[in-house]
Amino acid sequence: MTIDNTDSANASLGDFTSEEWLRYTRHLQLPQIGVSGQKKLKAAKVLIVGAGGLGSPVSLYLAAAGVGQLTIIDGDHVDVTNLQRQIIFTTEQVGKSKALCAQEKLLALNPSINVTAIAEHLSLTNAEKLILDADLILDCTDNFATRYLLNDTCVKLKKPWLFASIYQFSGQCALFTESSACFRCLFPDPPTGVADCNSAGVLGVLPGLLGTLQANEAIKFLTDLPCPLENNLLMVEASDLTFRKIKLNKNAHCPMCGDEPANSTIDTAQYDMSCELDLDVNDELTPLEFTNQREKEDTLVLDVRGDEEREAFNIGGMHIPLNMLLDNLLVLDKKQTILCYCQTGIRSKKAVGLLKDNGFNVKGLQGGLATFLKEGM
Repeated sequence: MTIDNTDSANASLGDFTSEEWLRYTRHLQLPQIGVSGQKKLKAAKVLIVGAGGLGSPVSLYLAAAGVGQLTIIDGDHVDVTNLQRQIIFTTEQVGKSKALCAQEKLLALNPSINVTAIAEHLSLTNAEKLILDADLILDCTDNFATRYLLNDTCVKLKKPWLFASIYQFSGQCALFTESSACFRCLFPDPPTGVADCNSAGVLGVLPGLLGTLQANEAIKFLTDLPCPLENNLLMVEASDLTFRKIKLNKNAHCPMCGDEPANSTIDTAQYDMSCELDLDVNDELTPLEFTNQREKEDTLVLDVRGDEEREAFNIGGMHIPLNMLLDNLLVLDKKQTILCYCQTGIRSKKAVGLLKDNGFNVKGLQGGLATFLKEGM
């Protein structure tokens, strides 16, 4: 018989300290997880790409569950507009690195795990190494460029990844593995003209709902429990609370995972986030430049937001919603310089492109009203 007279609160109980044993009691009591499942979670290495609306609940629940190594990569900083849904951050953290703030929060929640923060975006430079080191990758991004980079690298390295996306009141979630269809089977090429949360808005609790579903599937996958989202796409509608699951079929001609791939080469430009926005710095004015320009003669300020946004708050100027702009070109004067603005700068970019194509001298407000107001203009 061995007698252990250690009085430390962290006395070892085999694979767990006494604190860990107490912390994970509810998992240990589950027959489906138990000691063996909790050991698998402790040994697991998970890469979370994005620390925003989806990454918040995902990282919190995986940290609480005892996933031994969490790596969070996000190159953005906390913005006040994030706080409506990105529950891992606080007001006092505005302006700070999302990845570093998330790391601090997760270690405060569970100091017995390891959390690595990478304050940069996933890119061709770092993707392969980060994905190779992980047992499971979670897509918590908000753009197609990173999503295609994730998919193609995971297929190449035979790594499983959990996809989720959100839009207004709708969400999607799926698990892609070596034996399942891949993301390109579902979407062979990046869609065009798809609005994101910055321009279309999102219900604050929706990323919490989809992120929790991701965390649920991640825990089951890591503990070798059945995962019904493998090779299935779950579609969630928060407006009427409906859930629909669609079976995914592997495309034999998929350029990434097909048995007889089509004769096509993946354009790596698809991995560049800036390509999605089609940015032209000459088409945008900073808030200060916008303020100075609007005071000049022969200048028209144009609000391209919707009616309710306009009524709730505006900084003046003519109002023509973006979806009505093409039908109202005749009310605009080509002799004037037109300054377009919207909430975050996404719709004004589209308005600038449309008006330029029709011969107008036009500029957009960089970052939209959100940036304009933050800079105290």
